[in-house]
Amino acid sequence: MKALVIGYGSIGRRHAANLAKLGHEVVLLRHAPSGQPGAFREYCEFEQAIAKEKPELAVVCSPTPCHATDAAKLIQHGIPFLLEKPPALDLDSTLKLQKIIEQKKFEAYDLAFNLRWYPPLKFIRDYLPKLGKVFSMRVSAGSWLPGWRPSVDYRQTTSAKPELGGGVHIELVHEIDYILWFLGLPGRVAAYVANVGNLEIKSADLCVAMMLYPDGSLVELHLDYLSHKNLRGCQIIAEHGTLEWNFTDKNVKLYAPKREPQELFRLPAEYDFNQTYIDELQNFIGVAQGKATSMVNIAQGCNILKVLDAMIESSAARQWVDIPRR
Repeated sequence: MKALVIGYGSIGRRHAANLAKLGHEVVLLRHAPSGQPGAFREYCEFEQAIAKEKPELAVVCSPTPCHATDAAKLIQHGIPFLLEKPPALDLDSTLKLQKIIEQKKFEAYDLAFNLRWYPPLKFIRDYLPKLGKVFSMRVSAGSWLPGWRPSVDYRQTTSAKPELGGGVHIELVHEIDYILWFLGLPGRVAAYVANVGNLEIKSADLCVAMMLYPDGSLVELHLDYLSHKNLRGCQIIAEHGTLEWNFTDKNVKLYAPKREPQELFRLPAEYDFNQTYIDELQNFIGVAQGKATSMVNIAQGCNILKVLDAMIESSAARQWVDIPRR
C-alpha cells in the first residue's frame, strides 16, 4: 500500500522506515523541502501530495498543534490514518475532531499509543482481575532530555517547545494512557506541571500528579526530563498482592503475603522495543483494510485530554480539579 507520512521528525522517520520495512511505499509530506535526495519522494503541499500520489493510508506525525487539522483533511479525502499521540493539543480541539469523525461516520483510523502493544503492559492488563480491588498505583517515567537524541540540540526539538506541543506531560502521555487503559477515567486530579530544571528550555520538565477514583483508589504519577537514571515502570498495590513492572529489568513481578516474590512475565533478551511500533502499524493497516479494529479510538483520546487539561488547570490553580464526564 502507498502511505503518506506527514511530518518527518524522529517519530516520522521511525514510522517511514517501519512502513518501508513492511513492504509499503512511502511518500513524505514536510513543512519545508529537505533540499537533499532521500529514500522517499517528498512534498510540502497537502493537496499536491494527495493529487499526485493518491495515498491509500496516512500516518500523522506533524507537531501536536497540527494533529487535528491534518486528521480532518484526511477524513475529508477518505484516507485512513494513524494519528500520533496526543490527538490534539487540548481537549476542545480533540472534541472537535471527535465530532467530525462521528458526523462522517469515519472508522478507518487509529491513535498511536504504542505502549499498548508492549508485552509486559498487555500482560498486566490481562492479569489485573486476579489482583482483586486496586488500592493504589504508582507510575513513573523519567530520563535526561539531552540524552534522548544526542546527535541534535535538544533545545531546538519539539520536546523543548511548548508552542509545538512540547512538555514532559505531553511527550510522556503514554503513561496517562495506560493508567486509563488499566483503571478507567479518574474522578479528580491534582497536579504540579512546571519547568524547574536548568535545561534552558521553555516547556515543562516536571509533572507530578495524583488521580483520585470514585472508589477511593489513588494513582500517583511522576514524569520528568531531568533524571540521569532512566526510570520507567509502575507498581499496582491491590487486595491480593503488589504487581511491579520495571522497564529496565523487562519483567513483571508479584509480591504476595507469605510468598517469595514471583516473576510472572519476562521479555526475551532479544526483544526489540521497535516491535511495538511494528505491531501498531500492522494493526492500523488491518484497520485501513477493514480487517481490524482500532486499538485506541477518539473517545479514549478525549479522555486522555480530559486528564491532561485537568492537570494543567490544577497546576495553575493549586487545587483539585474534577474530570469532566461529557
